[in-house]
Amino acid sequence: MLADDLQASFDHFVRKAGAYVESPGMMAALELDGICERLYPLVARHLGDTGLANRVRDFGRGLPRKSPEELQALFDEILALARERGLAPLD
Repeated sequence: MLADDLQASFDHFVRKAGAYVESPGMMAALELDGICERLYPLVARHLGDTGLANRVRDFGRGLPRKSPEELQALFDEILALARERGLAPLD
């Protein structure tokens, strides 16, 4: 289901990334990295937005090396760019 559904994949990313920023952990980082690896090509393919896709990829690659503050800033950028492209997380 999530393989080709951009909105569902993005929603899954938002839930996991938000939880990770609040409470980082190695297993969560591994899972989230996998989510990012599946999401960024979907963003590039469906939205044609390499900037947003690259930020999603960078978020995954930054785990767990970046501080929670750096990841939060990148997460906020991703959310803002996604909203501009019409990809808002479901509340």
